[in-house]
Amino acid sequence: MSKTVAYARTSTNKQDLGIDVQLEAFKIYAPDRIFQEQVSGRKEDREELAKALGILEKGDTFLIYRIDRLSRSVRQLINLEADLREKNIHLKIIHENIDTSTTMGRLVFNILATFAEMESENVSLRTKSALHELKKKGVKLGNKGLEKKTNAKIIELYENSSMTQKQIAEACRVCTKTVYNVAKRNKLIRKSL
Repeated sequence: MSKTVAYARTSTNKQDLGIDVQLEAFKIYAPDRIFQEQVSGRKEDREELAKALGILEKGDTFLIYRIDRLSRSVRQLINLEADLREKNIHLKIIHENIDTSTTMGRLVFNILATFAEMESENVSLRTKSALHELKKKGVKLGNKGLEKKTNAKIIELYENSSMTQKQIAEACRVCTKTVYNVAKRNKLIRKSL
């Protein structure tokens, strides 16, 4: 008996609404399994995508919300669709109303794959252009660095307390790696208390 496997993706965990929209759209198709993750569409080795593709069998349907949820790379999209077709697995894309079990569906899929990659490149170019303009205006980009007060507190706790690096990180509201880096940079040595 054939099954429907759905896959939802957003690029970051700040896009919870995006996942919710996709999951809601899946409901009318009543998928047997839903896989979801928050990772870039350009990344090829996506864990949940691999799991979804791994359980698909001949005659199954692979359901996604939009073509760019599967990937933004033409090569990756074409290869995925060809692999699915070779295994006699149908790809259904809700938003663009594409079903690759038909010739017309495959044609539209290939055209939209090109547009998905083009849009991704345009977003990248706009971002780079905006960052370049900000730099020209003297705006400092990137990590603003650790405040002197926080740095001093980490040093104090590291040298004069029995707290673990994790506890120091929590007390100073930084990540454990920051505590490690401050200790390494300042060649701190733990005093036995």
